[in-house]
Amino acid sequence: MALEELTPRGDRRPFISAVIPALNEEETVGEVVARTMTHVDEALVIDDGSEDETSVVAAGAGARVLRNPVNRGVLESLRRGFREVRGELIVTLDADGQHDPDDIPQLLEPVLRGEADLALGVRPELPHLSERVITALTSLRVGVEDASTGFRAIRTSLARRMDVHGTCTCGTFVLEAHSLGARIAQVPVNIRQRMDSRRRVQTRHFVQTLYVIYDLLRY
Repeated sequence: MALEELTPRGDRRPFISAVIPALNEEETVGEVVARTMTHVDEALVIDDGSEDETSVVAAGAGARVLRNPVNRGVLESLRRGFREVRGELIVTLDADGQHDPDDIPQLLEPVLRGEADLALGVRPELPHLSERVITALTSLRVGVEDASTGFRAIRTSLARRMDVHGTCTCGTFVLEAHSLGARIAQVPVNIRQRMDSRRRVQTRHFVQTLYVIYDLLRY
């Protein structure tokens, strides 16, 4: 479905930006950018201190590239992307190819139709126990099936009001958006499993779980 078909008749379709954090993803970022650009007006790659040709490949594929001089983490990359985008709507996705850019139109659909301020791309399954725990905790406040997804569509006005805190966005992103009054939708998406370190993910999520509990208590 074309994005223009999702906009109420007579309304102008909003300018749409993609924010793509990237760290040493020269092998995949080019294809991600090229495929993403078929669905958005701007692809903004935040190169988080890569030591390879990520920035060069991304720019060559059509992205606007902002480079962090040192690695600052995905949260700072998202915050910078949210500040710098030109669009009224933002899609966030990873540079490693795990998200399918062809899912962008359906991810944007509830936002374009005015039914949601944040749409979550729900994966078929959550690969890590820690993700399932975080989702279960988050669902005590907001009923979601995947609180750890990095594939989202969000209104820029909402994104710029968010602190985006924790060790990653798992759970806390949804809880913070909800605390700001966001209407949250869920959209099934395709996924390609990335070669991530299970131990690294589990360790990071142990600390992130504490942030989720803290947010449950304060929001």
